[in-house]
Amino acid sequence: MQRRIFIVRHAQAEPGTAQRKDELRALTSDGERMSQELGKFLNRKNSNLNLILTSPAVRAFKTATNIATELKTAAEIRIEKDIYSENLLNIFQLLTSVPDNYEEVMIVGHYPAIVELHNYLAHNLKLTSMTTAEMAVLHFDSRWFELTAGAATHEFLFHPSHLPA
Repeated sequence: MQRRIFIVRHAQAEPGTAQRKDELRALTSDGERMSQELGKFLNRKNSNLNLILTSPAVRAFKTATNIATELKTAAEIRIEKDIYSENLLNIFQLLTSVPDNYEEVMIVGHYPAIVELHNYLAHNLKLTSMTTAEMAVLHFDSRWFELTAGAATHEFLFHPSHLPA
């Protein structure tokens, strides 16, 4: 069975300040719009996104909920603190522990860990960066627990700004 992984960098957030903890940074109005557009794009692609794993940071969680709200299918959202810690192997282990009933899974996280995750999984393309609200889509043909480094194929990279006005 073919499975898909959507790797998303959180949408644009307010700048950090000394008075506000990094985890509490909210999305800007542009970030709100872009994250909603990601969900609409997935609908047009007839995505069967079942599960969204997100960092607990407000900007990542709000990106995840905005995407989920726009989907035709109900996607379960799970907050995973390991995504905020940005440890590649911990994030990878989250994927390998996904139950087999999930076909499409999204990770909403932070740079640079999401680029590292993409490059760890994809055998055919290595990224150097991802902008906010950008999504990389990969697929592989095994069970989640069998996922290994280099086992996935990069399908495409998408950003809502690529849509016609």
